[in-house]
Amino acid sequence: MIESTRPELLTYQEERLAKFVSDNQKLGKGQIVFTGDSITEFFSLKKYLGRDLPLINRGIAGTDSVWLLEHLKEQVLDLEPDKLVILIGINDIGRGYPIRDIVNRISNMVMAVRQESLSTEIYLLSVFPVSERSEHRSKVKVRNNTTVSELNQELAVLPGVTYVDLFDYLVDDQSQLDEKYTTDGLHLTPLGYQAIAEPIIKEILE
Repeated sequence: MIESTRPELLTYQEERLAKFVSDNQKLGKGQIVFTGDSITEFFSLKKYLGRDLPLINRGIAGTDSVWLLEHLKEQVLDLEPDKLVILIGINDIGRGYPIRDIVNRISNMVMAVRQESLSTEIYLLSVFPVSERSEHRSKVKVRNNTTVSELNQELAVLPGVTYVDLFDYLVDDQSQLDEKYTTDGLHLTPLGYQAIAEPIIKEILE
């Protein structure tokens, strides 16, 4: 089943974006900004990555590359980040968007960041695996790991970014999102976030 955005979720997204716009006036430049969908929003950055780092969470649940490209200025660019970490695409797959279109939008984001700031280091995280087990079907819907892997292959060769592959840190021996790392086949448990924290620190923050 293809997903669409429920009206109450859209209201939440718009309210969260409005809060970002307000916060942009108060926050300093040159921070480390993580942006994306619910997987980013629910990532307690300081808890897992370091309380002393200037980490800003700009994830918004339910969003995709269409939303992020459209709202990149308010969500990210106005902060003029020192480092930008992008995780986006799983909801695009959930909405049935062609891989080529997803890649083009993410490429356009990278170009938009470059136009605003040559010095921002851009990191693109691999899209995470899902669990295709039957008990998770109502949440995971049309998302599947074949499409995720096809998208990641394209993202891995995008110019102008450092690609960080976290897919293998989260899968079990059947190449599914490990049950201990997920509640619903899509979102991560605290253990799941712990599993990706170390490679993120090593590849991006050190």
